[in-house]
Amino acid sequence: MIHILHRRDRSAIALLLLTILGVLLSRGAVAAFAGGTVLMVVAVLKARLVVLDYFGFRGTPGPWRALLLGWIALVGCGALASPLLQAIR
Repeated sequence: MIHILHRRDRSAIALLLLTILGVLLSRGAVAAFAGGTVLMVVAVLKARLVVLDYFGFRGTPGPWRALLLGWIALVGCGALASPLLQAIR
């Protein structure tokens, strides 16, 4: 099969589309907690693409990738912890 776009090109297009999605979601009434959660998921997906394709960790051993992606997930969950606690109160 002939690949028209290389992996980095596809990642760049995905990053642009995710950025547009983030901008659209941050406007208006959707920017409440549910919108913030979706924005954080979009940010985590973008960070994953950058780490794997632009930092060159796609071909590294599994534990290193798991460590970096775990850190991204931890930071993303930490960013959502404060709004979640305020919503519960």
